[in-house]
Amino acid sequence: MNKKVLAISVVAIIMICGVAIYLSHTSNLSPEKTLNDDNSVIELKGEKIIINGLSSMIPSSYANGTLKKSPGIETYGTYESDSIYITVYDNSKQGDKVYQGDIDYFAYGIANKDNNPKIENITIANHAILYVTQHSDTRGDYRLAFFKVNGQKVLIEWLGNEITPDIKNIIYSFYKLN
Repeated sequence: MNKKVLAISVVAIIMICGVAIYLSHTSNLSPEKTLNDDNSVIELKGEKIIINGLSSMIPSSYANGTLKKSPGIETYGTYESDSIYITVYDNSKQGDKVYQGDIDYFAYGIANKDNNPKIENITIANHAILYVTQHSDTRGDYRLAFFKVNGQKVLIEWLGNEITPDIKNIIYSFYKLN
């Protein structure tokens, strides 16, 4: 009788481990990663710009953008090249509504025709970032970083397939300048 209980227990443990491994590989949420592993000081580069009351540095690779204001948000964008959009949300009901819509659309794929959003919680210079990878059949690969600075929500969306030093510079500048 003890051998039968032991055998059933071993099979149950193996099945539980198998399910846990399967779920860890198929989940969109990954463990937190740190992208500034070397703890080096990030030197701010670029032109200082104020977006919805928050200061940031825009590197030359994303220069010549324009600011546009809509209900609940203000966005800096390179609208001709479509290479980057930096949105700062108002601390208002409208700002919260737009932010939630952006999270639902980009991070969770609600009503988004782009392919397979993948979500990761990462840190850049010790700051928590929700990092989303996406692919669009019309735009190609693009990435998004959602984070908060002094209680205001920020979204950076850029073309590419990685977090470049220029993107790190923009993110870090929000924290350093505000």
